[in-house]
Amino acid sequence: MVHRLRRAAVRRQPWLNRFFRAKPNEVYFPALDATQRWRKNLYWIPDFQHHYLPHLFSADELAWRNRNFSAIAASPGILLLSSQAALADFQTFYPAATVQPRVWSFCSTIQPGTEADCKQALDSFDLPPKFLYLANQFWRHKDHATVVEALNLLKQQGLTISIVCTGRQEDRRDPAYVQSLLDKLTDYGLRSQVHLLGVVPRQAQIQLLRAAAAVVQPSRFEGWSTVIEDAKALGRPIVASDFAVHREQLHGYNPAWLYPLGEPQALARCLIEIWDGLRPGPDLGREAEAAKLNADQRLALAHQFLAIARDAMICSALGRPT
Repeated sequence: MVHRLRRAAVRRQPWLNRFFRAKPNEVYFPALDATQRWRKNLYWIPDFQHHYLPHLFSADELAWRNRNFSAIAASPGILLLSSQAALADFQTFYPAATVQPRVWSFCSTIQPGTEADCKQALDSFDLPPKFLYLANQFWRHKDHATVVEALNLLKQQGLTISIVCTGRQEDRRDPAYVQSLLDKLTDYGLRSQVHLLGVVPRQAQIQLLRAAAAVVQPSRFEGWSTVIEDAKALGRPIVASDFAVHREQLHGYNPAWLYPLGEPQALARCLIEIWDGLRPGPDLGREAEAAKLNADQRLALAHQFLAIARDAMICSALGRPT
């Protein structure tokens, strides 16, 4: 109880941490700002989305990001970034940085379950036997709009593809966005083939990933896409928008298809080409292969993270970059 109260107080008033002695072998992660430099911090910046999509941020959010990211860049210590793309951005936006960047790209940890688990989940949602799965929150930059337009183009050509969507159906930065999507589904006559399930439990989401003929990730910006990592961990086919982070995540992965960012015509052409060859899951053989690769990757990433944390501890103790 005392520890919970301490954490709650420090979150609200970071300066209170000065009165708590840090353990000599303790590294604090993720450190999202540089206000507590007396700790051994391992800093983290999730992405630089505000440089590319500033219209999606309020003035206060833009100011907070610019102020805090600049302070981190000017700090001694180690900064964790999720991708080589983010590293390139960091070096572009903060060329004189003091903090030392490290790239660490996480992977998913998933226990698939049985075929019966998958069937039970599908039955509970009353879904068609073959569908695409889009597992994003309904935020504008996740770009459900391109998928809706592509489905409409396919319908005009006589191809009906069902898609299942999960995620919270609201965007606080653009409150009218979700309703505009729903209105388009109605106007295009797509309501019967787009299944909106809202927020579902994690185990249900895993079964939807397993069962989908392919996982669709249309996002316009990601720090490192959890959806793609989830699909890779299960060996599922992936259709994704083409930008640097997605290319990095899908390098060497098969089967995967990239389409030009935000172009519904290109997405529609891609789906026409691949739809007949896609098969619903689960595919136990591919899952087993993916699980072995994933286990090796998790172990390597664990060792890599520990090495970075040790660097952060040494760097903070010395008070200068390594």
